[in-house]
Amino acid sequence: MAGVSVREHYLELSVFSTSPYYARVHIQRVLEGWRRDDLVETARLVVSELVSNAIKAHTASLAALETAALASPDRIWMDLYQADGAVVLRVWDAGRTPPVLRNPDPDDEGGRGLYLVDLLTSGWGYHRPKSGGKIVWCTLVASPALPVESTWSGFSATFADPAAESAE
Repeated sequence: MAGVSVREHYLELSVFSTSPYYARVHIQRVLEGWRRDDLVETARLVVSELVSNAIKAHTASLAALETAALASPDRIWMDLYQADGAVVLRVWDAGRTPPVLRNPDPDDEGGRGLYLVDLLTSGWGYHRPKSGGKIVWCTLVASPALPVESTWSGFSATFADPAAESAE
């Protein structure tokens, strides 16, 4: 991570149900400042999922807090930085249990968070820093504009993306 300032866009969050909201506001402001409006909606959804998961993991592992040097009994953190045209988002919590990508059944009430992260990002993973806890990260890149296809009663048509046309 040479040349990356990871503290510049750092946000420490309380372990409260309102924290995903503050994470969404933070990531939107940072991305707009970088003129990365193309990533705002996806980033807001992804950060909401990762922060919600971090709150659950942090709360579930309160006993582990005594062994984590950077752990706080009521805090998680997130940061983001740019790298090679992409945006990397990281979320830390005190839990040591690795995140699990699930394939939920349609009737399941949960288990879709990492599934969405997996679908919407170009990659994700986690690592356990020596200081304790874990960091879940993901990489966000802009999607190329694709034509919209529609099939209706045997009729097939391709429509151009109106946003791409207005940019010309």
